[in-house]
Amino acid sequence: MTEEMVMPSWRSVKFEPGTQKTFDGETHALFINSQYKLLKEFGEEKLNFPAGLMKALGEVADLEADASVESKKSMLTEQLKAKDAERDKALRHIFGMIRTQLHSPFTAEREAAEMLDTKLRNFRYIRHQGYDVESGNIDSMLMDAEQLKTEIGILRLTDSFEWLEGANKAYKELVSARDAEQLANRKPSMRKLRPQADELYELACQYVQASYLLAKTTEVRDEIEALVDRMNHRVRNIKISYRKSVGQRRRKKEDKDPEGE
Repeated sequence: MTEEMVMPSWRSVKFEPGTQKTFDGETHALFINSQYKLLKEFGEEKLNFPAGLMKALGEVADLEADASVESKKSMLTEQLKAKDAERDKALRHIFGMIRTQLHSPFTAEREAAEMLDTKLRNFRYIRHQGYDVESGNIDSMLMDAEQLKTEIGILRLTDSFEWLEGANKAYKELVSARDAEQLANRKPSMRKLRPQADELYELACQYVQASYLLAKTTEVRDEIEALVDRMNHRVRNIKISYRKSVGQRRRKKEDKDPEGE
């Protein structure tokens, strides 16, 4: 007769899968700050944190919060948004004209549109990408367009491509100015702070899990489990809010651009 295997009642605590790398700067700062406050309130001694870990996590949380506020306050940020909107408008116009002229009754215009559509179609939706990625892809698109000047001229899009090139150049200059402004303020950028914050947070989570497994009493284990539950609940709420925010922004953009081009 085969004996049924009975597994011991071993348990562990698991943290909500981290998707914080996809958060925007403001949401990431909120995430790190909220988790730090819960850990701080619980107590680093009870979690067996090494000396300096809680302090380092608190410092990077404060720096992220400051960087997020400074980013929103900067006039350059508003200028960047405006210039990005200008790039998007140019892209919409260019690809809208190409799409329209694919049905032109005039052979020269139709063939020019077909050539541009074939050669540039991979760039059609680059304005939906991240700002820095969009900048690089616009540069690539403009390089490809150098070989298509005849077709661009036939569709009377020469000025539009020059408009796009000028807006993209201005955008990149504003990025450089913003970086110089941050350097002058002697404050690290969100780009540098985020990986540091993530690394410290993940290390803290590992200590929480180890403290749970090595807890000497059921009471301590229950307290740590309750802490992790609160942290996971907070993360889930942040994710929900972030997804709603992204959805609202996407709908607003689609309302302005109903054809999706």
